[in-house]
This record gives sequence, C-alpha cells and structure tokens, in this order.
Amino acid sequence: MKAHLHMPEIRFGAYRLRTIKTSDWMDMYEYGSDPVVTEHLNWGPFERPEDAKRAIKGIFLPRPKNGLPVGYAIEDTFNRKMIGTIDIHSPSRDKRSVEIGFVLHRAYWNKGIMTEALTRMLEVAFGHLGYRTVRIRHLVNNEASARVIKKAGFNYVSTEPFVIEKQGVRTTGQVRVYTLDKEEYHGHKQSERNI
Repeated sequence: MKAHLHMPEIRFGAYRLRTIKTSDWMDMYEYGSDPVVTEHLNWGPFERPEDAKRAIKGIFLPRPKNGLPVGYAIEDTFNRKMIGTIDIHSPSRDKRSVEIGFVLHRAYWNKGIMTEALTRMLEVAFGHLGYRTVRIRHLVNNEASARVIKKAGFNYVSTEPFVIEKQGVRTTGQVRVYTLDKEEYHGHKQSERNI
C-alpha cells in the first residue's frame, strides 16, 4: 500500500485534518487573500479567487505523482469550512526527510489549533508515512510560527538567507531552520506524558 495515497483523517476538538479538495478553493481564497496571513509566507496574497483554485490544482493535487500526500485541509467541523492547510513537501534526495508548511485563517489564531495540527501531522509523518526527520522553517520575524514550532519539540539548527519573490517583487531575508528526528519526537512525547 502506498501510504501517501491513503492519508488518515484526524479529528481534534472542533477541527479535523482531511485531504485538500478542489472545492476548497473559495475557503482558501478567503484566508489566502489576507495580506496579514500571507505576510510571512513565500506566496500570496491571492488577488483573485482563481489564484486559489490554481494553487490547489497546480501545487497540491499533483503531489501524489511524486510520492507525497496531497496535503491536509484544516477544517472547522462546526461550519465545514477549510480554515488553513498543513502539508508535507520538499523531500530529501533519499526520501527520508521532508519539510512541513502551514497557514491558518487569521480569525483562528491564538487558539492552539496550529500547535495541535502540527503535533498530529508529526504523528502522521513519522508513523503513517515512515519519515526519519522533519524540517520546518519560518522567517525570523514570524514569532507566532516560532512558538508553534518550539511547542512541538523541534530543535533549532541554523539561520539562513532566504529570497522571496512575490507579485514581481524580490526581497531578501532570513529564515530559522529547525529539525525533529523520529526518536527525538518520541522522547518529547514521552517527557510530556511524564509531566
């Protein structure tokens, strides 16, 4: 069985992680057109709803051809609304490590949703998909993402230069890089249980 083609659906509280669908495009446009949400990302803000549809069809849906899952929509189950994404991308050459990226609608910030989603995504990456290492990055001034990443147990590795080209404007900055190995993740979870 190809695990990336059979991703588990995950529920936590009033939210669930389920595979992104083409029909999510209007919800994705809603948060993806917000310049505050996309300020620290290497894409956006979307200018037209069609931009979100193109992102789903051109970026997410083709991933299984490269051995990757499509990606998870984070859904508010109360109103069945997609409020963000969390996904695996950029596998290493030996396919033993991947990177995780995430984004969340601004109305849902500071509720612990992304911390929980990232923790669940790590369970999937290490358990269901069998990766050995997960990488994650954030722009140096994105302190909200830094807090989520640290709570999930990631270890800081380095700060590196980064170039972003958005809407024809090229800017340079720095990103902080973190990693978490499977054994470290299980150790982090065990220490949480012992507290």
